[in-house]
Amino acid sequence: MLTVFAIYLAAVFIIGVMSERYISKSEEGFFLGDRNFGPWATAISAGATDTSGWIFIGAAGYSYVAGISTMWMLPGFIIGYLINWFLVAPKLRREGTKLGALSLPDYFSKKLNDKKSIIKIISSIVIIIFFVASMASQLTAAGKALDATLSFNYELGLVLSAAFVIGYAIFGGYRSVVYTDFTQGIIMLAVLIIFPVYMIFFELGGAASFFNTLHSIDPVLTTSLGGASGAAAFGVFAGLFFFGFGEPGQPHIVQRFLTAKDDKTIRQGSYIAMFWVVVVMTGSNLLGLIGRVVYPTLKDPEYVFPMLSIDLLHPILTGIVLAAIFSAIQSTFSSQVMVATQSFASDFLKAVVKKPFTDKQTMIISRVTMVVLGIVSTIIALMNIQTVFLLVLYAWAGLSASFGPLLIMLLYTNLVTRQGAIWGIIVGTLVTVVWINTPWVAYLYELIPATIASTLTIFIVSKYTRTEKVSSGSNVSIK
Repeated sequence: MLTVFAIYLAAVFIIGVMSERYISKSEEGFFLGDRNFGPWATAISAGATDTSGWIFIGAAGYSYVAGISTMWMLPGFIIGYLINWFLVAPKLRREGTKLGALSLPDYFSKKLNDKKSIIKIISSIVIIIFFVASMASQLTAAGKALDATLSFNYELGLVLSAAFVIGYAIFGGYRSVVYTDFTQGIIMLAVLIIFPVYMIFFELGGAASFFNTLHSIDPVLTTSLGGASGAAAFGVFAGLFFFGFGEPGQPHIVQRFLTAKDDKTIRQGSYIAMFWVVVVMTGSNLLGLIGRVVYPTLKDPEYVFPMLSIDLLHPILTGIVLAAIFSAIQSTFSSQVMVATQSFASDFLKAVVKKPFTDKQTMIISRVTMVVLGIVSTIIALMNIQTVFLLVLYAWAGLSASFGPLLIMLLYTNLVTRQGAIWGIIVGTLVTVVWINTPWVAYLYELIPATIASTLTIFIVSKYTRTEKVSSGSNVSIK
């Protein structure tokens, strides 16, 4: 097991470090990999960075507790992927290339002719805040995986995981992230297809026997809403179903669209992405259900998949499974630390200092920023504040509400003004933060009210400040 896992770690690190040879020594090379990725790299890396450690740790643990109701995430994510790949991706790639946008905040700023860079500054702050929380959740997942499979010290495993990812990302930049994501994504797909099929049909007596056993453990596990009723039932459904609608607002995912080579890449990548989401969402939920049959009473449900692999599989296969878990964790952590680094070093710092940096200075600032962000997220993870699943839900909601409505409205309307964009981002963030601290969060996932509030704010504020122009290549007036 250790040998297989070590080979995986060595391979990923080598791929990451060697990627530096294939990028231009420029800001666009470091942060966008020179915009020439094909469909497989674009789609698989987008999927891998999307799913993260919550697939194997958080989602599996949640389905262990809640049962088949967690499958409401699947149709929600299918819709979210359809929106992202068929509506957002083609237009964002074309407009982003035309405007020379290096990131989502940069796209917002250039699209709205924001010469004072206020949108870029605010967007960068929001990204850093929510990404640090999400990065901490990935490290929490890494610590739990190492603890469960190798009996490795949780805190030390967490710290070493952060150091490992920062180690290769700091050399090869965005290209190292995409290439390692692609490698890791293939491993994740293989495990999420093979493991559930093997367990259900060869170890647990087939689908009918499996679900009958699940029902005998607790009938609630086989109900569509986890035994909830009334307002609580709607909260369960809405929280899971609308989770996937947050896809368009995730900067680390839409960054893949900015770096795709051409329209053909997006078209072909969309079909790969749709296959990905069905496999990943179905497989991750089945992992938790399988674990509930094998281990009816676990103290920490988020340990379920690592425990299954260590107890039931050959050591070589366990090493592969551990590699898959770390693939999910590292792919998202590396993507998020890269985008958060870009948000500070390229978007925020340049907007505040208001002076150009040489490529060499940008690289030095970026690498120092990457290390600092890694340390901060590690410290938060060591506090062990929340479960992986809850941290991911919170960060996902904040980013979706802050950027999703604005992105779609900018791509498909000429209604948005600078002031509308600024206040839409602020309101989306504030409502997310406030809502999660109210009793209402038990009945309605914070993504929903925050997204509604952000959309209304953009529309209303833009209506009363409509004296600006949107830069879409034709400078369409929106007076």
